[in-house]
Amino acid sequence: MRAGGRLLPLLLFWVPLRSASSQTLNDRAVVDSAAAARAAWSRAITALRANDWDTARREVERAASAWPTQPVYAWGRVVLAARRADTTGLRDALVGYLGLGLGRDLRADSSIAGYLHLPGFAPIVARHDSLRAPLPRSRVWATLPDSTFWPEGMDYDPRSGALYVASVRLRTIAERGRGGQVRELWSRERPGVGAMLGVRVDSARGVLWATTSGLAQMAGYLPADSGVAALLRIRIADGTIERRWELPPVPGGHLLGDLAVGPAGDVFMTDSNQPVLYRLRPGVDTLERISHILFRSLQGLAPTPDGRALFLADYSHGLLRLDLASGAVHRLPDAAGSTSLGCDGIAWHRGALIAVQNGVAPARIMRFVLDPGGTRIVAALVLDQHLPLADEPTIGAVIGDEFVYVANSQWEKYTDGGVRRPGARLTAPVLLAVPLPR
Repeated sequence: MRAGGRLLPLLLFWVPLRSASSQTLNDRAVVDSAAAARAAWSRAITALRANDWDTARREVERAASAWPTQPVYAWGRVVLAARRADTTGLRDALVGYLGLGLGRDLRADSSIAGYLHLPGFAPIVARHDSLRAPLPRSRVWATLPDSTFWPEGMDYDPRSGALYVASVRLRTIAERGRGGQVRELWSRERPGVGAMLGVRVDSARGVLWATTSGLAQMAGYLPADSGVAALLRIRIADGTIERRWELPPVPGGHLLGDLAVGPAGDVFMTDSNQPVLYRLRPGVDTLERISHILFRSLQGLAPTPDGRALFLADYSHGLLRLDLASGAVHRLPDAAGSTSLGCDGIAWHRGALIAVQNGVAPARIMRFVLDPGGTRIVAALVLDQHLPLADEPTIGAVIGDEFVYVANSQWEKYTDGGVRRPGARLTAPVLLAVPLPR
């Protein structure tokens, strides 16, 4: 999901905060700030609908001050200043948005474009253009032939050279062999299997781990499919689903988005809707449920090579670190001039997190460099901003000295009900590979 350019549609980013009974003071401070921002944003939307511009602006300022790394709130300041013909406020808000390391097409909004000729705006426009410009450092690594496939998760088997890509729409997993041949592990729209989201190779055990959830966007969806939610263990050789770990139905359903295999064989899986982290320990046959006040919209996850920590991407709260021995969770403070909100798939690489950041515009591949203790982000570097090939990137994996990622999923081309949007053009799935620093 991406940030929009208008104020009212941005209401989509506001969701009520869930409560928790115990947390550290720092965790509570983070969550309270985000909650205060969301509450202010909700009041701003209400005021705007009532044409109460003074209240709307005051509440947007509160939201942006309480949660300054949220691009939606920062852009809300821009929109309201422009609509109120506040030249000084508009200039300040545009500079503030640049402070997140992001740029927008300022000429595309007529309410903003009329001010850009005024003194002091030219360097601001130039900087916005620079930050949103394509930065195509990647190459096409692989393609799949079917434009209807709707890819989401992917992984690579170093033993065979095979690539595995999960399909949201067709409810299967495609295997692309080293020579480019493609086979699907089971027939499309298989009963009992929902949208396929995350997939990871467990080379040591010769299996794939995958997540499936019943989503309206998948082909052949029926209301009864809303209860489908499971972790699957799949035999690579023939695609047999050896074991399913089912989750019980809950209001709102599960969204099992991504997963990871730790160095000791632990399997970790995120549920974005609840939001909960699940852990399947080696030799144990039940899922361990882990919740925390900082969990709000869990996405990708990346274990450290020593197995001591697990990093998680939370769309709303940023990048988190879980200490696997103590269970402690904390948010990684952002580097100056950046934001880690809106990250989807992540991967560990040499003291940094490589992230698909598709919750900002334009979407990009980031390298978040961590301090030696892995407790904070010290630098945020754009690795790839490959437009228009990577119009909706999702999940990737480190393969050798490259990060390979799904470039063009189809979430933005369909409605929530699975209907293709008018004029949306489907393209064959492309995986891009961007070099990583050595």
